[in-house]
Amino acid sequence: MAVLQPPHHWRKISKEETLDYPQLAHPAECDFAIIGGGLSGLSAAIELARMGGSVSLLEQDSIGQAASGRNNGQVIPHHSLKSPREIEALLGKERGTRYNTMVATAPSNLFDLIDRYEIACDSVRNGWIQACHSTTTLKRGRIFHDEWKTFGAPVEWLDRDALSARMGSAAYPGGWKAHRAGHLNPYALCRGMARAAALEGASIYEHSPVTRILRDGDRWTLESPRGALRAKFALVVTNALTGNFWPHLKRSLIPVRLYQVATERLSSDQRLSVLPGNEGVSDTRRDIFACRYDSDGRLEAVGAHTFWHDAALRGKEAVLAKFHAAFPQLRGLAAAEYWEGTLAVVPDRIPRLMELAPGLLFAGVYSGRGVAMSTVWGAAAARLLAGAADERDMPVPVTPMRTVLGYDFAVHVARFVHPWHRFLDRIEAKASNRN
Repeated sequence: MAVLQPPHHWRKISKEETLDYPQLAHPAECDFAIIGGGLSGLSAAIELARMGGSVSLLEQDSIGQAASGRNNGQVIPHHSLKSPREIEALLGKERGTRYNTMVATAPSNLFDLIDRYEIACDSVRNGWIQACHSTTTLKRGRIFHDEWKTFGAPVEWLDRDALSARMGSAAYPGGWKAHRAGHLNPYALCRGMARAAALEGASIYEHSPVTRILRDGDRWTLESPRGALRAKFALVVTNALTGNFWPHLKRSLIPVRLYQVATERLSSDQRLSVLPGNEGVSDTRRDIFACRYDSDGRLEAVGAHTFWHDAALRGKEAVLAKFHAAFPQLRGLAAAEYWEGTLAVVPDRIPRLMELAPGLLFAGVYSGRGVAMSTVWGAAAARLLAGAADERDMPVPVTPMRTVLGYDFAVHVARFVHPWHRFLDRIEAKASNRN
């Protein structure tokens, strides 16, 4: 059964036309089958269709209703945890440089795609700020800034006064800004990319979950409740919502459930005093706090619960508490919208390219950096699958399926680690204040 989700905030304010796509309800054939209609899958569909292949994409829900359309919509040219030199140490100089280049240029590539297809996703290209919440993370932020600057990326260091002026908050000792960044409506982006893929000739099927993948001679058969799709090649880009259609695949990533809150609309005076430059912001807390404006003049923020009882009420209260701590001038601001989503992480925070079988490739897992990275990653995987690129051209090696070591324990930790993260954040902040 397809998992039907109620409309969320990004869908409610989307300006991109919501076109309907059929359910797969008959036998069909194509050159390339794509499982998953998020940003990775849609990017791959565009790339493959532009190369002239026949492409069919299967999405279990409607486009934009799952993880890709529910995130914070920040377009970030930076790694999840590591610095550029640490990436080179992990992947080697050649692949590390290629990976760093992909991360640094991913936002520009995405904005070019948005312009090419005139996607109405409220894209704002004013940069992204990482605010450091302690002296320890300030040193780490300086490393990020300095290494990206050496790499040639357009970045700017912000001391306490400069950051306070950019954010309208005196709560942070400093941070840095990536200029080649921004934010957008992720649901509208998904819908616009689906329109683009269809325009290029791809067939898109909604409410068509894949229940099983079988080898059928020289082709793959993808079974869905009301039809089956046969393809020469198949690309799996289901990420956090990977099901049981391929043995043990879901054990290759850790799903992390998050929530988001949108405030009521800010007044003109409040907009002038909080993020007046309309950048996106993520701070360095382990207990995630990322925020930006939407097109309605509301502030959006991300959070995580340990226990999910009374989730909407508690989530709104938690986000407002963070806003009030960072921006005292917003006292009295109310929360208006609440919704949830799921992202996928892996311990090393490096996206995966895994050959599940000849002609069957998995691509994805962005550990919180998916808006920009997923679009270039999906296109790269498409070129690899089509033979238009070699494994040596990829930013990471193609591997067999890599399950997470101690998967059951890792999932348990991911669900209940938040109190420990909050404790560490408080200790770090107190130590910073004493200094």
